[in-house]
Amino acid sequence: MAEEITRAVFLTFARRARKLSSRTVLADWLHHVTKLACLKQLGRHRTRLRKSGLFARAQAPSLDSAALSTAITHELDRALTRLSTKQRQSVLLGSLLRQQPEVAALSMRCSPARWLSAHQKGSAKLQRYFRSRGISIDSADLDSLLGMQECAGEGSESFESSLLEGMTECVHCKPRLALARRTLASLAWQRWRRRVTWGIPLGLLSIIGTLATLWHFDARTGHSHSVAAFIIWASQQEAKKYPEVRRQARPWGDMSPPPMDATGIAHSRDFYRTTNIWRAELRFTPDAWEALEPKRIHPLPHFFQPDGSILLRNPEAQRSGLAGVLGFDFNWSSADLAIGGRAITNVGVRIKGNGTYLSSLASGKRSLKVGIDKYNQGRRWDGIQELNFHSLLDDRSYMSDALAYEFFRDAGVPAPRTAYAWLQVSVDGGSQKKPLGLFAMIEPVDGSFLLDRFGTKNVPLFKPVTYQLFEDLGLSWTDYAAPYDLKTKATSNQLQRVVDFSQLVSHASPETFDSRLPEFLDLEGTARFFAGIVMLSCYDSILANGQNYYLYLDPRSNRFGFIPWDMDMAWGGFFLMGTPRDRERASIWHPWVGKNRFLERVLQNRAFRETYRAELESLLTRLFVPERLRQRVDELAEILRSPVAAESDFRSKRFEVAVGTGPGPSSTQGEPQGVNRPVHQLKRFFEARARSVRQQLDGESEGIVLQRTRGE
Repeated sequence: MAEEITRAVFLTFARRARKLSSRTVLADWLHHVTKLACLKQLGRHRTRLRKSGLFARAQAPSLDSAALSTAITHELDRALTRLSTKQRQSVLLGSLLRQQPEVAALSMRCSPARWLSAHQKGSAKLQRYFRSRGISIDSADLDSLLGMQECAGEGSESFESSLLEGMTECVHCKPRLALARRTLASLAWQRWRRRVTWGIPLGLLSIIGTLATLWHFDARTGHSHSVAAFIIWASQQEAKKYPEVRRQARPWGDMSPPPMDATGIAHSRDFYRTTNIWRAELRFTPDAWEALEPKRIHPLPHFFQPDGSILLRNPEAQRSGLAGVLGFDFNWSSADLAIGGRAITNVGVRIKGNGTYLSSLASGKRSLKVGIDKYNQGRRWDGIQELNFHSLLDDRSYMSDALAYEFFRDAGVPAPRTAYAWLQVSVDGGSQKKPLGLFAMIEPVDGSFLLDRFGTKNVPLFKPVTYQLFEDLGLSWTDYAAPYDLKTKATSNQLQRVVDFSQLVSHASPETFDSRLPEFLDLEGTARFFAGIVMLSCYDSILANGQNYYLYLDPRSNRFGFIPWDMDMAWGGFFLMGTPRDRERASIWHPWVGKNRFLERVLQNRAFRETYRAELESLLTRLFVPERLRQRVDELAEILRSPVAAESDFRSKRFEVAVGTGPGPSSTQGEPQGVNRPVHQLKRFFEARARSVRQQLDGESEGIVLQRTRGE
């Protein structure tokens, strides 16, 4: 048995020698391997041998050296395992192998003094161990007895020859001796067990430490980076969960009407007709297509407010809105545009939208803004200098924008005209054309719009992003410039009107405010505008989010008025605010969410309140008539059904539910938010909203005041 164990130890050494560290103390390593080989050789017989007394602890011996040596031999392995690595190595080298201090210290890569200190501590610990087992021995006798453990015998020449031959063979292949293979396997298992034992806790601690550090630093910015990363991750998960959302649109061809021709267009009113569907293509170079991608910037720190609102202006972003707050900045790129059979080269193109852009992270269909004069100053296309392609991702009916702007125009509110476009893109020569689907084209509110509605382009036009319109921000226009975002030219006196009106709204007494309000605000036009957005339960607006509208100062009267914008969530479709039933019954006398001092004070004004009520009555009688609206939905649905079907089966099914009256599986099932949320049905909203407004006007109901929560 001793020869087989010896052979296994040295075959193992031959196999592992090249992988041993230069800091390995060979005596300690051989002792460990020998112990392993012995345990493997004894194997299943260990229990029987233990019972027979081979592994029994020694009893107090007699004083003769033979009995003392036997007792120490029985306890030596247990005693050595109690020592630290340095102590065990020093005892093995100094006491068992009887190496000189200088040689032993060199093997352990330390100074002789350090070796001597480790040897003395190791010997003392061995003495204490043996004493606890009833074996009393001093240091000198212990060294003498340990030295006797060294194997002094010499093996036969044939054994040594076969051992050397086996060691040479093991350098290149596994040993044939079963005990050596089992010993190697035990060594490997011990290495992996050590790695797992230390690696898993250390790995977990490292991960926890890293996450805690990131959490600590991210907490200093209100976790803005984490929120932005979560939104991107959630969108990616939605794309994986519903792969049909990212499926490319099919070409809209054989079953469609002939393409419309834009060569005869003489005015923007001819281009923007609700039932027009234009064929459009944007042709990019590879570099321009890549440049269209949003630039990542730092999210706005602490954009979540205690009342559940969200700050909407990131100074690092070029434009206001949620996308910039979350760290997305949209740069201009260039392309060639073909629309309605006409070609326009080198136009500017950039991504637009905030909530719609975040929705596009899952689908890939993005809203785009095309600047015809971006790289050719003063260029116009039949008076048009800018085109807006709205992706309609959040509008399952594809007609909320078109119906809402038409509603406002019929009501007498200056509002954009609309059309539709079937848009495709091509990159690098146009050999591969990618259909993107059906887009709403919204007339831009710009100089041409102002000239058509007000008879002049010299109208100060603002696009505010603020929850508190006309809040006192200071006594200079520079304090108001960022949140009010002036889009046209204005004189210093016109800009001062914003400052003066803010002072009035913020500080005037009720009597002063009521008397001076008509000096600053077009009461009739403003009442008509607010009656419209309240009737349509449009909460992605000044009513809740402090954005998605234009503010103008009419140069003829020097009074402020409003223009609606971004109506894809009109008709009670803003799923992030309340339930569908809440939005159907939303209050007409307290329509805003949270605190809104401007609206509170304006609606307390008797003259405005009477005008506002009259406008609601007029809208409910003339325009917000369910039968009339249902008929208009059916007319548009007939026109839109074909391109929607070409765009996506997923969206086509939801389109039919949105424009229909039956409940359908998609109208009640799905997740509260995301691409598979329940479909909002226009016709059901018409009936319920008209009934609720009528009841509130008659004093039969107070309606529901919507509240903002932290998650909204």
